[in-house]
Amino acid sequence: MTTRWDAVVVGAGPAGAATALLLARAGASVLVLDRARFPRDKACSEYLSPGATPVLERLGGGILDAIERAAHAKLSGMKVVAPGGAAMCGHFVGGGEEARPYSFALPRTSFDTILVAAAARAGAEVRQAASVEDLVWRGRAVAGVVARSGNGKRAMCLARVVVGADGLRSVVARRLGLVRSASPRRIAFTAHVSDVAGVDGVGELHVGEHGYVGMGPVGGGVTTVALVVPLSAVREGRRDYRAGFFDELARFPGLAGRFDPRFLVREVLVTGPFAQWSRTPVARGGGALLVGDAADFFDPFTGQGIYSALRGAELAAEILLPAFAGGVGGGIDPGRKPGVLQGSEPVPYAALAPYRRARRREFAGKWLLERLIGVGVGSPALTNRVVSRLARRPDLADLLVSATGNVVSARRVLAPTVLAQLVW
Repeated sequence: MTTRWDAVVVGAGPAGAATALLLARAGASVLVLDRARFPRDKACSEYLSPGATPVLERLGGGILDAIERAAHAKLSGMKVVAPGGAAMCGHFVGGGEEARPYSFALPRTSFDTILVAAAARAGAEVRQAASVEDLVWRGRAVAGVVARSGNGKRAMCLARVVVGADGLRSVVARRLGLVRSASPRRIAFTAHVSDVAGVDGVGELHVGEHGYVGMGPVGGGVTTVALVVPLSAVREGRRDYRAGFFDELARFPGLAGRFDPRFLVREVLVTGPFAQWSRTPVARGGGALLVGDAADFFDPFTGQGIYSALRGAELAAEILLPAFAGGVGGGIDPGRKPGVLQGSEPVPYAALAPYRRARRREFAGKWLLERLIGVGVGSPALTNRVVSRLARRPDLADLLVSATGNVVSARRVLAPTVLAQLVW
């Protein structure tokens, strides 16, 4: 069986669902494929930075109202505890009129389902339990995907563009030969725990000698807890981080005694390794681009992932819709049936190249800030110094937390004068 679409979106997480929603709403024929069935759990910080809220408002479709109705938490800032015990707390400030002074946090079982439903209402066809096995090529350009459904049947889905939104282990990125990695490489073990002592409306980051723990409430008395350790430590096999999850948490002074293992409400999930990205978010021969974690994976200590997924979806749609309208057959007809193309040629690289530049403009500062923080977290001495400085300078603490929350520009933190104040 072969079908034709304007866009085949691989992955129905935040990046894929948001991209599909925007394209379908504008009249494009869109097919979304995901190997999972929703709702589904995912190892994640489950944190939507304050900068994500304006994007959710722009997406429309009742998404923000649905989040407000679901069990959720609101975080006003972030607390960081250094290996030596120094602690700082920064709050989200300075985001302008459209930003709110808090972030949402809710389980991915709820958030992803809300987005997938909104994409379907906008006209996208969503097929769950459908795994993409390979790409279809027309010369050097991507022209679709080969997918296997839950019943084992294969289908060829042709498209003018394939959007790889399939996460850290993206099949699309691998088939394009674009995946790259670098140090530091880390693995995250995440769980949901109820009735955690001392949770007070801010996210927490506890840095240790060999890893860190990020945690925050997600509504209904539940806290998401992520233990992040070096990949090398996991490969050594000296500890079973899943079975000994709570013992590992107790090694952090700021967490000892705050958890009751009997209140584990979701099994420990694993994701990683991190520090992975694609050399370019656009296929060199045209016909494909990458969004979200498939393009660049943010280490969860900054909470950038969902924001970058949603904002990246907007950037992708801004490039793809004009490209579709310029194809064979003229503009997009909102009344046409799914699977009916007005043009059949893959979108050329020249039409997709602006997406690469748009991502660089949007995320370059955030990428650099995230990498610098990653290096710092891997150095206990540096973390102790910076956190001690921030504990004495709440203005700098607010600035750093607001930058990681996407409510002020990362470039403000990257200014030499500010970096100097953080260290000396």
